[in-house]
Amino acid sequence: MFGYIECNRSKLSREELERYQSVYCGLCRTLKERYGELERMSLSYDMTFAVLFLSSLYEPAEKVERFRCSVHPLRMRTSVRNKFTEYAADMTVVLAYFKALDDWKDEKKPGRRWYAGMLGKAYREIEKAYPRQCQAVSASIQELALIEKDRNANPDQAINCSGKMLSELFVCEEDFWSNSLRTFGYELGRFIYLMDATLDYKKDLKNRNYNPLFKMGKQPEEMEASLSLPLGNAMEVFERLPLVQDAHLLRNILYGGVWQQYYAKLRGKETDHG
Repeated sequence: MFGYIECNRSKLSREELERYQSVYCGLCRTLKERYGELERMSLSYDMTFAVLFLSSLYEPAEKVERFRCSVHPLRMRTSVRNKFTEYAADMTVVLAYFKALDDWKDEKKPGRRWYAGMLGKAYREIEKAYPRQCQAVSASIQELALIEKDRNANPDQAINCSGKMLSELFVCEEDFWSNSLRTFGYELGRFIYLMDATLDYKKDLKNRNYNPLFKMGKQPEEMEASLSLPLGNAMEVFERLPLVQDAHLLRNILYGGVWQQYYAKLRGKETDHG
């Protein structure tokens, strides 16, 4: 994902912040243990949200540990992990692998090609375990690349590609909740793509890169209603799910945290949402 699905720290209690950080630390440790130090470069709060969200729905057993972090060694930290931590770590590697490949194609930076090569072996192992998710990411990125080259393409086609990709990532296993999770992921993915396009508007205009806002005839400061539509659809699904654990923390992210960069960049202030 793109770094927008994070909490609004100012609106959380100390206990909620500690919980958020402990799940983040759990994901970080899992990435290191499963794949190595370099793979931790792809760590994100987006996937921390995925762990919290899926854990709230399924309520798996958790493992809580105290540890000393090599990056922040001055005080002991707490990590919380469960089966969705491992799943999120695997999906983090999948997304990082394809992003590195995409960046290499777009920018031809040797570092990105090298990083994709480093992730390649891990990706191939994950693909065996999660072919559906990997196929969704691969197909969506390839489709998006074709759409972005076609200057006459409908912007909804590009926006929906991101939705299709995330719709599968939020479904760890096929079960009773799969349809709801797919819809949630689809709408959240559309929101993320639109947010990314909104915040990259000036850079894309300068570099003559594809941006759906150009076809939509929208300026970034006019995008709040358009962004609210897919996010609102995602929140409708969210509110129908039987989420109790970390519910306030999850609402903090969806109702407020996701808007922070938009308001900070375009209005010079923090969002009043949430």
